[in-house]
This record gives sequence, C-alpha cells and structure tokens, in this order.
Amino acid sequence: MTNTSTPSTAQATHCPECSTKGKKVKRITLESLLTPDAAHRIGDAQFRFCDSIDCNTVYFGDDGTAFSKSDLTVRVGVKERTSPRHVCYCFDHTIEEIDAEVRDTGQSTVLDDIKMRMKDACWCETKSPQGSCCLGTVGKYVKQALAEHGGPQDVSAIDKESADCCAAGAHCNTAPDSEGTGMHDCCATTDTAGDAQDKGQRTGMLAVGGSVLSALAASACCWIPLLLIAFGVSAGGVSAWFEQYRWLFLGITAVLLGTGFYFVYFRKPHCAPGSACATPNLKLQRFSRVMLWVATVVVIATAAFPKYVGYLIPEDEPAQITIPANHVATASVGIEGMTCEACAIHVKDALMKVPGVLDVVVSYPDSAATVRFDDTSPPAVDALASAVEGAGYKADTGTFTNRTP
Repeated sequence: MTNTSTPSTAQATHCPECSTKGKKVKRITLESLLTPDAAHRIGDAQFRFCDSIDCNTVYFGDDGTAFSKSDLTVRVGVKERTSPRHVCYCFDHTIEEIDAEVRDTGQSTVLDDIKMRMKDACWCETKSPQGSCCLGTVGKYVKQALAEHGGPQDVSAIDKESADCCAAGAHCNTAPDSEGTGMHDCCATTDTAGDAQDKGQRTGMLAVGGSVLSALAASACCWIPLLLIAFGVSAGGVSAWFEQYRWLFLGITAVLLGTGFYFVYFRKPHCAPGSACATPNLKLQRFSRVMLWVATVVVIATAAFPKYVGYLIPEDEPAQITIPANHVATASVGIEGMTCEACAIHVKDALMKVPGVLDVVVSYPDSAATVRFDDTSPPAVDALASAVEGAGYKADTGTFTNRTP
C-alpha cells in the first residue's frame, strides 16, 4: 500500500481513498495501535487520521503509505456501523452507551465522567485511534442523541464542555493547530510524563557531571601544582586547602555518582499504564548508561590520582656537577604541606632557583628535600626556607642539616 511517488499538498492532507481532510497524529499513536506487521511500514512520514465512516483507510502518510482498519489492533468506533463503537478508549465509553442514556434519561453524563477521570490521567495518544482528546467527538454524539431522542440537556453547554479539556485538570494545548481547526489536545498529560522520564535521565546526567567535578576537586591537591608549575605560580597553599577537604569532596563524589546510578538504572517515572511515559526513550537511555560508566571510570581515575601520580612522573637524572667532588656539600631540610608527588616537583623547582644550589632531590614520603651545593659558596639557609615558603609550603628549619660527603 506504499506509493513511491511524491503526493501533492492536497494529497498529503486529504485521504487518498475518500478525499476527507485528515487530522495529524503522532507516531506513538501508530506504534501503539498498529499490528506488528503493519508497524514495520510506518517509516518517517507524517500521518493523518481519516474519520470518514464510509472509508476503510484509517491513517495515511505524506509519502503515500496508508493503513486500513484491518491494520489496527482496535476497532475504530467513529468508522464503524455496528456495536460496540468506542468514542472514549481511555475510560471505555461507546456511542451505544451515550444513545441509551439519552434515550432513557434525556441527558448524558459521559462528558462529566471523562472530565472527572482525566484529572488523574488519560492515554489518548496510545489508546485512541484519533490520537487526541476525545471530548469533541463525545460531544458530537451526545448532541446527535439529543437531536434524535430529545431531552433537557443544554446543547450550548455541551459545546463548551467538549471543547474545554483543561476544565478537567489536564495539561492541554488549547491553541488552534497549524491548520486552524481549533482541535484541542488533552494528551499533553502523557507528553508531560514523557518529559518527566527524560528529565529524570537528564537529572541523572547532571548528578554524574557533578560527581566528575567533585572528584576533580578531591584530587586538586595534586594536579593543581602540576598545572601551575608551568606558570611559576605558588600552588602549595591552594593544594593544602584542597587536601584539607579531600575526604569531603570524595564523599560528595560518591553521593552524586550514586544519584546518577539511581536515576539512570533504578528510578522509574510514575506512568499510567499505556501512556507515552511508559514507553522508554531507548536512545536517551543507552546514551545515559554509556555516559554514566564513562564518567565512573573518569571519577575513579581522578579520585585516585594522588595515589598513582608518582608513577607518572619520571625520575630525575642526577644533575651533572662540574665542580670538584670535594667541594660538593649537601643540606637536608624538612618540608611541610606536601600532599603528593606533584608537590615534590613544585618544591624542587623553587629550590633550584636559589643561587648556589647545584641539585635538589625532594622526597614526598620523607617530607624532606636534599640540596647539593658548592661548599665554597653555600646558599643561605634563609634563602632555602624562603624558596620553599614562596612555593606555598613550609620549611622546617629545625631539621636543617649541613654536611659534606
């Protein structure tokens, strides 16, 4: 039933079988109501619903694809002549029910029942072949029944009730559609639920992103010195501050990462059965899970950075000293405030700038620096201490020793 030619504008908006102008329907309506064999032919077309009772076509697309009544898993009440003819698929109301009620009582309570029950939820997009609010259609058949059987019910009130979906408490789009038909869509409740599902995934991703930032803060005591060495900026004070709150940041990281896992894997949106919300966005779900695990690896690697940074830093070769060996002396000074091997690099860089210093070896585990210099022109103790403190750390001059080989 697929036409490979490109339909004209009129053909794209009017049923190819009966020329009735169709109303746009969303893809989720077709996916929910077509048989599995028919659903494979949906493609990327924009489909419309034909409500003509004299026509076998239910949906037709702007690419020429059409689906008949036999392609649906439900009967299309407005296109049938035999009972039961459903007009409200969410709450199981039929044309026969409306007709019988008006005949027996002179009025119909179907509209009121639908509007009251819509306050909790409705599933027009996935249950009704029209894919939209049924109140207008129900109102049409109530008026027909009143015209046939008579009754005291106010017809003008029916027009207002059947057009005002929002009076039921649903979140509706009451603006006219792009074709000016003025049709209302009370299925925005399911759209909102679908948005809530996507929002939950996005919230999970925000939590994951926050965990990465928190992990970066937890390891800042090590990577900040490495970053700032190239700029000659003192980093000791900054790294010491981050080291002080390292465990707090690690705790925040764990909470945020756990929140991400909860939203992505465990949290289920509150969806009414058959609603659009109940149909998961598989692409977003896969993307969220992939990004969650990528972020987990990044978090672990970042949070553990202080533990393995020493393995990433190559050992310095001893400096080539050209003065006679009997003139080479060493001095050891304690260093306070180092938080990892990266700090040792920063301390060494500062000490090497002190006049008279030939070479420096800084040991993070020992919290000490060994300085080699020419004993004929030794660096001042105060100069060494100032260099250490200028880098943002503290020199323990009480441990300072000076010895020759």
